[in-house]
Amino acid sequence: MSDDPTLDTLKRKIDLAKKTTQPPSLKGVKPLNLAGKFFNVGVELVAGVFVGTGMGLLIDWAFGTSPWGLISLFILGSAAGMLNIYRALTQKKPKENKKNTHV
Repeated sequence: MSDDPTLDTLKRKIDLAKKTTQPPSLKGVKPLNLAGKFFNVGVELVAGVFVGTGMGLLIDWAFGTSPWGLISLFILGSAAGMLNIYRALTQKKPKENKKNTHV
């Protein structure tokens, strides 16, 4: 590798550390407390309204249908946000698979 043995040792230690440690996986991470869940609910609603309003403004600008695109897609975005809230709040926790061991 190189002429310096301490540098070679350091490189080997770094490679070993990279192989043994794994970055934390964020896949499937859910909020742990009630405040986190309500924050997600607020974000879901606001995101739906903003996306609907933005698309409505874009359609009105592109086709000259002002204000009908804005009104209709604002309502549609609000409904989508409320549907997302409903889905987030009614999400069921997976049940533990316990087999009946009673004879």
